[in-house]
Amino acid sequence: MDTSVFPAAVSMQLSAVKTLNGSNFDDWKESLSMYLAIAKLDLVLRVDAPAELTDESTIAEKTYHEKWQNSNRAVAEKFKKFNKAQRSHHLSLLEHTQYDGVNGVREHIMTLISYFNKLKSFDLDLGESFRVWSILESLPPQFKILKNSYNSQQGEWIVDQLIAIVCQ
Repeated sequence: MDTSVFPAAVSMQLSAVKTLNGSNFDDWKESLSMYLAIAKLDLVLRVDAPAELTDESTIAEKTYHEKWQNSNRAVAEKFKKFNKAQRSHHLSLLEHTQYDGVNGVREHIMTLISYFNKLKSFDLDLGESFRVWSILESLPPQFKILKNSYNSQQGEWIVDQLIAIVCQ
């Protein structure tokens, strides 16, 4: 399908790509994949990068190379938006996740650490002091003594120390 032949269909499908909001990843991915397939921009997802062009490259090779590059740019733009949405989603999880008493405290802390690590993979490192503070803030009032102890000490704890203290 040539996108120049069906511009209205491609445009309509583009508007059908759902906005990623952090809780609809599967729906977003499906709508994006459908759009890329219809627009024939999914080439970069299916085929490895073509060899670099040379002076001896044929017209067909040059055309294919250009088509692959256009597909690559389209997918790269969509995934930049995806990374921003994922980063926002994990920041929101950090802010709103509170220990509920159902699972152990250690599991709760490990869940928060996984959010921090995910943010780190998006080049957002919030630092060890913030990790400890954030974990302490996510604990219920029965951990008030622990929070007071942390706040009254001059030194900083690391997450491993916090886990050891909380799990005792």
